[in-house]
Amino acid sequence: MAATRCARRRLSTARSSCAPAPISTPSPNSPHRPAQRKIPMNFRPRLLPSRTVPCWLALAAASCATAGEWSHIQGPAYDRKTSEGATGTWKTGEPRRIWEMKADGGFSSFVTGDGKAFTVVPIEGGGREAAVAIDRKTGKPLWQTALGVSEYANGGARGARGNDGGDGPRATPVFAAGRVFVFGAKFDLTALDAATGKVVWKRDLIADFGGKELHWANSASPLLVGDKVIVAGGGRNQTFLAFKAATGEVVWKSGTDRVTYSTPVFAKIHGQDHALFMVERGLVALDPATGKELWHYPFPYRTATCASPVVWNDIVNVTAGYGVGGGACKVTFAGGKWEAVELWRSPGNRDTAAHWSTAVVHDGFLYGCYGHGEYGGGAFKCIDIRTGEVKWQQPGFGHGQVILAGNRLLATTDAGVLKLIEPTPAGYRELVSADIIAGKVWASPALSDGHVLLRSTTGGVCVEL
Repeated sequence: MAATRCARRRLSTARSSCAPAPISTPSPNSPHRPAQRKIPMNFRPRLLPSRTVPCWLALAAASCATAGEWSHIQGPAYDRKTSEGATGTWKTGEPRRIWEMKADGGFSSFVTGDGKAFTVVPIEGGGREAAVAIDRKTGKPLWQTALGVSEYANGGARGARGNDGGDGPRATPVFAAGRVFVFGAKFDLTALDAATGKVVWKRDLIADFGGKELHWANSASPLLVGDKVIVAGGGRNQTFLAFKAATGEVVWKSGTDRVTYSTPVFAKIHGQDHALFMVERGLVALDPATGKELWHYPFPYRTATCASPVVWNDIVNVTAGYGVGGGACKVTFAGGKWEAVELWRSPGNRDTAAHWSTAVVHDGFLYGCYGHGEYGGGAFKCIDIRTGEVKWQQPGFGHGQVILAGNRLLATTDAGVLKLIEPTPAGYRELVSADIIAGKVWASPALSDGHVLLRSTTGGVCVEL
């Protein structure tokens, strides 16, 4: 790549002068008393020069998240939206860089809380992964905690020329009320103290609840509703499990389903709380208080379903690659009975299929990166959630991601370009863009207090909007 001013700013590969913090790793005999030891990791934050200087009732509703925090991969309210606007100083050129970090591999995204940023990285030498915390404002490493074994079936190595490489970790942590919850590659759910990284409790869904490994390992993040952490991955009659967030005690377990790679979401539909999961038989809606199935929308499964459901009022959109395509159902409640009525279905990979990128909905229109296997070239599209009609499409995004910041779309391409886009069905209207990070970017951006945090297979970056 030519060394011009407009060329990509590559992440530094030099080691930071700040030594890695001790890693908290569980004792073999007691998961509640982690031993402290050093583990070498490719985790090297670098602060860039600037031109200018538990109360568990707090989780009663996802929408109660503190402004300025991006606590879940799907955002503080599980809808990829924040009221925090993208109307800062970034108008032209590149946004101001705050810090960069080096971390070799992985697709885990950043989440934020209590002034920190959290993500999951591979441990140097392979075979395990670790949760890490850094100071959100400076990039200073705070703690690193070794998690479970991470074996991946080469599921991230494909891509367009110059855009390949990478594998796990894939799941993103969740932050809530001073805790960080991590759902590992082999369905191990770990609660960490957000201040220290110490293990508070841990549950193994394969060993203790009859779960089975997925071919490409777990990619889903946990769901927090009220005082419960809800996940899928257990065995017969306990596919879906809710644990007390404070202690890890089982609250309820239900269902016999084969799980997928999709992260569940929380939504309120017709006044009822919903936990929405994509499983092999389609979309399943559970009452998060009890685990009871409310309704089911049949949707095909082939190889993998990765994108999360998207909810707009009483309409739920789902999508998958591998020739499945997209669809939407309208949820009704009458006479004490729930029902999901299909509105439209568009099979195949061309129109409404998304390999794993989750869209965001605004005023009834979906905005997101669509296509299957279109590394580097997949289109960013606007789709009417009510009809499935594609209003417009813009190529060159690949399997990127998007969130809604106030009244602006904040989108990333899978090659590391950050774009600010106006959300309108009238046509593609890009306001500004910049190439901000090297490597493959399948992770989702996080917006926190005017800063965008983004991971790639080479590390992470924090820029100011």
